Amino acid sequence: MFAPRSPKNRFESGLFAFASAILLLMAFVGVAQAEDTVVDGIVATVNGKIITRYDLEGQMRPVYEQIRGRVLSPEEQRQVQSLRRQSLDRMIDDLLIQDDAERYKLKITDAEVVEQTKQFREKRKLSEEDFKKQLDKQHMSLEEFYKNMRRDLIKHRLIGGVVTSKVVVTDTEVEQEYNARKSEFSQDSSVQLALILLPASMNAQNLKADIEAGKMTFAEAAEKYSTGPGAKQGGDIGFIAWKDMAPEWSEALRGLKPGQIAAPVRIQDFDGLLQVVKVNEGEELPLDAVREQIYNSLHEGKFEKVFKEYMERLRGKAVIEYRNL
Repeated sequence: MFAPRSPKNRFESGLFAFASAILLLMAFVGVAQAEDTVVDGIVATVNGKIITRYDLEGQMRPVYEQIRGRVLSPEEQRQVQSLRRQSLDRMIDDLLIQDDAERYKLKITDAEVVEQTKQFREKRKLSEEDFKKQLDKQHMSLEEFYKNMRRDLIKHRLIGGVVTSKVVVTDTEVEQEYNARKSEFSQDSSVQLALILLPASMNAQNLKADIEAGKMTFAEAAEKYSTGPGAKQGGDIGFIAWKDMAPEWSEALRGLKPGQIAAPVRIQDFDGLLQVVKVNEGEELPLDAVREQIYNSLHEGKFEKVFKEYMERLRGKAVIEYRNL
């Protein structure tokens, strides 16, 4: 739960991915309220196309529903503002990708949208009635779902052409990764971790230095500062299998022994510290047993880099104006 792998395919996350990510962060940081009054107006322009406050508030609706009627601290208000900015940046990125899709003249037919919607339901074992209930919970009409599905299909097709096609992982790279991380690719190999998720006002590197200097223990720091799970238990989040761990976490933890603290990691745009509590080595597996897993991990890392460069190029050529966020 706390170190999920990035999806191999962004499209497969479907309709509820954004809301799920936001709600997970809510569980971490304990945000409790935000104003949910929708006031129309322009919050950004992208190459002459506008994003309205109404559109932005629609993206934030799942958050507001979770925190309705409760009082926010100043820090929590800043966190909600940070989420709104993240949401707006995602919307800007979507417009940039749509513009690029138009440049390539990419089209998705109604039949493709309907078929993909059917696959979406079947994959999640949702009857038509259950599917409509889920849409109602998200305050979304079927027409809006189709619109989002069409947008995601276009995005998926575009990214497959201009990004994924540039990502190459060789057999040599897979073998080198296996040799460097053999202990992680053992059967039932796992690591027990403790986590400190810091508020935005704190510097993770400074706290790490204080702990390592003996000014406090990791458990004491977790109980005092962490806004994440297990804070009262010294930040303990239990055992996580190496094979299920996010690449950025496994990279940060590589080679650490029990008691050691990894370099700070980012969790939904917040700083976090991870400490190795215990390691279960497990039984070493041959390369062929984990080849696909290693390939996917390397492909994912390269994809993120190429996708980031692609978006930076789009932003660099675009005229983007933020207004009254």
